[in-house]
Amino acid sequence: MAVHDAYARRTPYELLLPDPDFADSGFPAIGEEAAERGVDAENPAAFVMLGAVQATLAELRDEDAAPESVHDHGGVLFFAYHLWRTGGAVTLVRRGTLHGLASGGAGQAHAVRKSLWTRALGGNAGYIQLPQHLVWIEEADSGPPESVDGFFWFGDARGALHLALVAGMRSDRPGYIVVPVPPQPLGTLSDWATGPAREGGDDFDTSLPGAELDGLLGIRTPAEVFKLAALLLGRLALEQPTASRRSDAGAGPPGEGPVSPGDGPTRSPAAGPTPSALPFATL
Repeated sequence: MAVHDAYARRTPYELLLPDPDFADSGFPAIGEEAAERGVDAENPAAFVMLGAVQATLAELRDEDAAPESVHDHGGVLFFAYHLWRTGGAVTLVRRGTLHGLASGGAGQAHAVRKSLWTRALGGNAGYIQLPQHLVWIEEADSGPPESVDGFFWFGDARGALHLALVAGMRSDRPGYIVVPVPPQPLGTLSDWATGPAREGGDDFDTSLPGAELDGLLGIRTPAEVFKLAALLLGRLALEQPTASRRSDAGAGPPGEGPVSPGDGPTRSPAAGPTPSALPFATL
């Protein structure tokens, strides 16, 4: 099984928006309405009730989409808006980095001081993209396993981390699967990184065919989502401790934040997944 991590693939942020200028033209109205009405746009429940958000969702959803899909679209729009507002970055995780953290990198995340978690991640947002087809969601009685593309993250001003796992991004079908999880205090991330996440088995273990040969990882519990995020965000916090928040006046599309040295523009491969048009950092 091919595990691609040579360049950032097209992100769910890009798939959500109909064109590259959509965010710049439509998203400012969300912040303006929130400020005028005194609504906390960092609260997902309050965010989705804004009139500008509802108008944006109406533009993004297909007319024949199921009514319940508005919840999923609203959840993704919450992260897309804050990614745009903060100038958040796309970060591509190398296969070796992920395996190293999953197999014994908890100590590194535990070494991150709680103040550093808050300083590096609070008020910032991003999208972490995993190597293609390396991590799989496995849920009993819920259909076949789905490949995890990555996860959105956003640290709000109250010190809470919001996460949404994205899976099922395939060329043979539209859309993708969004798995939201309850927000967690940024200060607890080191505990998630070091504690066990699966009862009665090894964290991230999987019985998928070819798992040992291809080094596949599995997610079966919500705790494993938190642990995966904590391990990767801990590494991000250590490598980019000075990431700063943009003001609304300086907001722009994601990818304009800190980029690791040597990370050039995305390449157009002769064959392989569609590359992202956004700049990306490599972890």
